[in-house]
Amino acid sequence: MRDEIAGQRAAFFGLPLDTRQRHHVCADIRMKLREATATNTRTCFRHHCLNAIKLPAALRDEKLFAALSRASCLSADGMGIVWASRLMGIRVSERVTGIDLMTDLLALFARDGVRVFLLGARQEVLDQLTISLPDRFPGLNIVGTHHGYEMDDDKLASSVAACKPDALFVALPSPRKELFVDQYAPETGCRFVMGVGGAFDVLAGQVRRAPLIWQRIGLEFLWRIVCQPHYMVPRYGRGLVAFSRVVLPKIASFQIARLRGAIQRTACILAVIMMLLPLPVADLRAQSDIGANFDPANRQAALSWLESELPELSDPEDVGQMIEVLVGALLIADGAEDSNAIDWQASEESVNALLSLFEAVLGGGTNRFLAETVLGGVILRLIDLHPEPGQFRQNMRANAPGLMTRLFERPTDRQLTFTDTQASVSASFDGDTTRRVGQSRRQSEAERTRKYAPLLVIGLQIQGSTDNLWEGDDYEDQSDLAELEDASPR
Repeated sequence: MRDEIAGQRAAFFGLPLDTRQRHHVCADIRMKLREATATNTRTCFRHHCLNAIKLPAALRDEKLFAALSRASCLSADGMGIVWASRLMGIRVSERVTGIDLMTDLLALFARDGVRVFLLGARQEVLDQLTISLPDRFPGLNIVGTHHGYEMDDDKLASSVAACKPDALFVALPSPRKELFVDQYAPETGCRFVMGVGGAFDVLAGQVRRAPLIWQRIGLEFLWRIVCQPHYMVPRYGRGLVAFSRVVLPKIASFQIARLRGAIQRTACILAVIMMLLPLPVADLRAQSDIGANFDPANRQAALSWLESELPELSDPEDVGQMIEVLVGALLIADGAEDSNAIDWQASEESVNALLSLFEAVLGGGTNRFLAETVLGGVILRLIDLHPEPGQFRQNMRANAPGLMTRLFERPTDRQLTFTDTQASVSASFDGDTTRRVGQSRRQSEAERTRKYAPLLVIGLQIQGSTDNLWEGDDYEDQSDLAELEDASPR
């Protein structure tokens, strides 16, 4: 909604609302009047005031709206305008009432010798002002007055022009006042014209203005209602209802957009903070401490630790993480997955102990399918990392001949089935399997899932056969397979 114009005005329902303080407006008017006098030009500075009653009227009346739009300065005369503009994102400095601005200008005009004409109100009010204003502002030159009960605006403009004033204050009813200032200001010959409403009656003492405290808190309109209820209640009642219907939807729309923007900015800030925070990285170094108690050389202790950790595995991701933990515990690699950074010579004893442990697990004849899955995944991971698959194969033949036979020397081509997803995978094991590690590299998650898929179905029922992946004699009690499937990681 904010649309700053030259740093002084903002678009308020299509009207150029001035956002400056009163003394800045006074200084601007004084400067423009001095420049016009010095250059002997008839450029007219038009000033209007906008309040809560006038805004909905201007939105209904095209002529009134046009007159306000062409104003040289349109001040916020009324707290309703100030509050609404601020709630719509327009920074209005303060309320600038017509009577306060007129009073400040009269003091300046008295010092500068500006010729002043008073137009509007009753004649007795004007007569009183011609006496009281020069007393209040010494040096003030009032060159003429005319009451506001003349309905011919052409005659009024001629009467003003005959006195050759520099400044004209118009106290006619609205919207006649705004239309007269807009249309007849050049014909008056004045360099400054301002509509002041009921300011003449207040300055003449005919109407008492609200106490200062009421003015400061923005309740001057309420004082007017109390003083003149028969006239002000209908006027303010209809006007404020129309004003609320106009401004409330705009205020709600702006505040909702502002809240949405605040939420978006907060989300962006949080996202940046989360990006800057050190996130946990699932590498071998971070995981090495987790598997520090896993010692494959001590078979009983290693199996006990493994069995204590296996119940915590609930899905294949947990199984994959456990495999990485054990790989980090076996290899002295400082968390690196590059084969060049791994001291395979120092880790050879631990790797051989793992192969012997896996051989013992397979030959135990027990239903340890989850342990077999994890240990088998560790072995496959070691094959991927090892720079010389042939040497690793020799170590496997020496320390785990049964595992070697079942992994690489048994020609099989079987269809394995995931119990829960019914997705089939083809698992082929032959003597050339080790060729797939021609060079060590970090595998993607998809590759790792494809490679470990046969291991994750170890102990599950093979479609069309009662044998398991390793040997039928490893699981003598086939009646337990259904229960094992339900307990397996998915």
